[in-house]
Amino acid sequence: MREKKRKGVRRWTVMALLTLLVLGIAASLLWFFPLGILPAQGDPYQTALPRDHMLTAQQVQQDCQQCIRIVEETHPYFLLEEDLTAYEAAKAQYLAAASAEMTVSDLEAATAEYLCFFGDGHTGVSLMETEYLNLPQMYKDGKTWLCQDGEATGVWVETIGNVSVETIYQTIDRLVPAENEMARTKNRDQRIIRRGILQRAGAEITDSQTVVTFSDGTEAVYSFEKPAQAVSQTASGSPVNRWYMDGDVFVVDFNACNDDEELKAVAAELQKAVEADCRKVIIDVRGNGGGNSNACTRLLNAMGMDAPRYDMLVRYSPLARQQRGYLRTDGQYRSRGSNNPVKGNELVKLAVLCDRYTFSSATMMCVYVRDGGHGVLVGEPSSNMPSAYGDILSFSLTHSHVNGIISHKQFIRPDENNTERMLEPDIAVDPQAAYEAAMEWLAQ
Repeated sequence: MREKKRKGVRRWTVMALLTLLVLGIAASLLWFFPLGILPAQGDPYQTALPRDHMLTAQQVQQDCQQCIRIVEETHPYFLLEEDLTAYEAAKAQYLAAASAEMTVSDLEAATAEYLCFFGDGHTGVSLMETEYLNLPQMYKDGKTWLCQDGEATGVWVETIGNVSVETIYQTIDRLVPAENEMARTKNRDQRIIRRGILQRAGAEITDSQTVVTFSDGTEAVYSFEKPAQAVSQTASGSPVNRWYMDGDVFVVDFNACNDDEELKAVAAELQKAVEADCRKVIIDVRGNGGGNSNACTRLLNAMGMDAPRYDMLVRYSPLARQQRGYLRTDGQYRSRGSNNPVKGNELVKLAVLCDRYTFSSATMMCVYVRDGGHGVLVGEPSSNMPSAYGDILSFSLTHSHVNGIISHKQFIRPDENNTERMLEPDIAVDPQAAYEAAMEWLAQ
């Protein structure tokens, strides 16, 4: 009887030790790896205050210090850079700008300029814009061209509201982050007609109208308008991912990197087509602003291809713990990527269409194809660097309600020795002609 008791005690002791060992290993893994275990809080954004709402000097200083604390605790830049001299200069400029009472608009601009230091398209403030100049224009080759029927004329803009376009460009460059030259082009193209930017540049605006002068000596009065509400493509407001056949070409209209049931259905159809000897595929990521990179991997896997792996650096912080549910509030995690040859499918000719609006995870799709040797890129470069910061967290400054985003990860492309800032397409064409160019290449 005593022997049985001793054996029972030993058995329970061993089981308890094994249980503690398993729990210890699990806790260590949860602590080390960036897994969302804790309940994550939602979007911290606050309702915007009136642009001319006046903040006291104390409120300005407190919001400024709050922003600096969030940035220095969260952004991976501070784990990667040893020489912070340039950053300290940008920080000092921000602190000097936020040393007195000012409007919400002024603090928003000062914060935007501070965050532009990082040259990170995933880090910045939400510049609140409600009105746009009804000037038909296009930025190209360093000029803002007057457009007619969607095409650039031979006339370019010289001033808006008695302010030179060069001054307006400088204002845009100072307030809107740009990762490369294509990002700068996109920003100037989009932002030059926004009322807030023009006011910040000093443009004269009277009764919601301003005067524009052109290179041919003419001038015209244009009005500011509120943009029409965009019509959602789905009930949830998310872009639609769909597929169709164009002759013997399987086309994926890949508008958002959402790894959802809709995309899984598209991938299943793609896999069936490839297995049934479809040999030509187009994946169109023009205008795709990103999302979950697993969606890109799923489409590649459906064609019998693997995605090469990025290096990834995750920075733990109080903000990341709050919004991602990590256990840790400081430190880092790094996973190593690989540019070793990955599984491809030589039977499939793949063309990926891209443009300046291809961003974040959608840019990763282009990098997977380039570094994995899976096909060709057609169109124009992305405004996102191939190696970049990402995975945004949100923040809101207490008194001004200035809302922003900040990266907490860094991604290094599989071909880490390639430090190019723009992913140049194999077939460089106007994005509107990319589909036809891809079809011609597939037909060869």
